[in-house]
Amino acid sequence: MADMTRGERTVQLFAKVISNPDKKFTVSDLMASFNIPDEERRNVQRDMRFLSEMDGGRYIACETEGRTAVYRSALHNAERLLFPNFENTMLHFVFLKRIANIYPATSEIITQLLERIEKSLPTREQKSLRQLGDDLNTKILFMGTPPDIEEDASEKIRTILQAIHDHRKIDVVYRDGGDSEKLSTRIPLMVIIYEDELYVGCQSERHAGDTYTLKFRRMKSVKLSKQTFVEDPKIVDKLRRQVTSGAAFLSGQEPKLQDIEIEFESRARLYLEENPFNRSMKIGKTKDGKINVRLKAEVNQLLFNWVVSFSNVAHVKKPAALRSRLKEFAEYLSETYG
Repeated sequence: MADMTRGERTVQLFAKVISNPDKKFTVSDLMASFNIPDEERRNVQRDMRFLSEMDGGRYIACETEGRTAVYRSALHNAERLLFPNFENTMLHFVFLKRIANIYPATSEIITQLLERIEKSLPTREQKSLRQLGDDLNTKILFMGTPPDIEEDASEKIRTILQAIHDHRKIDVVYRDGGDSEKLSTRIPLMVIIYEDELYVGCQSERHAGDTYTLKFRRMKSVKLSKQTFVEDPKIVDKLRRQVTSGAAFLSGQEPKLQDIEIEFESRARLYLEENPFNRSMKIGKTKDGKINVRLKAEVNQLLFNWVVSFSNVAHVKKPAALRSRLKEFAEYLSETYG
C-alpha cells in the first residue's frame, strides 16, 4: 500500500483501540471496523505488533485467547480521550498532534507515533501536512483543562474542523435557552476549549466584524452547508484576542482590558497555577508569604464570578471598578441574608 495509506491505517488502529478502553479487539474486529480487505491482513498484523511493542506494551497490550491475539488499551483514564474518526487523514493527524500536550499521560505516545508516521510520508504529503497544520493549529485553541464532552462528539468535531478547513458554513440545530431548538447557518472560525467546555467561535452574518461563541454541548446536530465563506484574517485575529483575554464568552465585541491585581492566601497557589484565568496571568509572592496575581482582563461578569469563587481567600487590589462591584455585591448579600 502507499505510504500515506499506511500512516492513515496506523493512526486509525491506534485511535480505535485506546479510545475504547473496555473492549478487546482481534485483527478481524479491527479490519471490519475500517473495511480493510482480507488481502491486507498481514499488514494489519504488522501494524498491531508495532503498536503493541512500543515502549514495552505501555500503550496497547497484546494478549492471547486460545490461538487468537487480542489487543486492548493499556492506558489509564483512556476514557477521557477523544479521537475523532476523521475521514480526512490529515485532519485526524493535525487534531491528534494539537491535543497531545493537554493529555500528559498520553502525550509521549501520541507525539512518538505521529513523528514516525510523518517521517514515513512522501515529501509532497509532508508539505501538505505542514501547510494544513499551519492553517488549523491556530484555530484549535486550548485554555485551561481538557474538555468534558459527550461520547458521540467525534462526528460533530470532524464536521466542524472540515468546515473550518474548507471555508464552508455549517447548519446547526442549537438549544438556545430552555428546551427550544433553532436551526441556523453559522460561520465557524475556531474550536476553543475553555474551563472544561468546548466552544465553536463564529463570525456574525448579521453584524459585519462581530464574533460570538457557541457552546458545543448545546449543538444537537451539525451538518456541512453548501454555502461557503471568505475568511477575514482581521476577524480571526480579533476572536483570538478575545479568547486569549477570556473575553470571548461574557463580553462585548471590543473588550477594554485593564490591569488587574489580586492578593490571595498562600493555600490558593496550586489552584491558581492549575486554573489560570487567562494566559496573561502572572503569579508572584508577597513579603508576608501571600500570593500576588497580576493579569490583563476586562472587568466583566466572567472576571467577577472568578474572583467571587475564591470567597475569603482573595483580596482585589485594583482596579477600583472591580472593588466597587464586589462591595455592591457584599451589600446585597448583607441585606438579603442579614
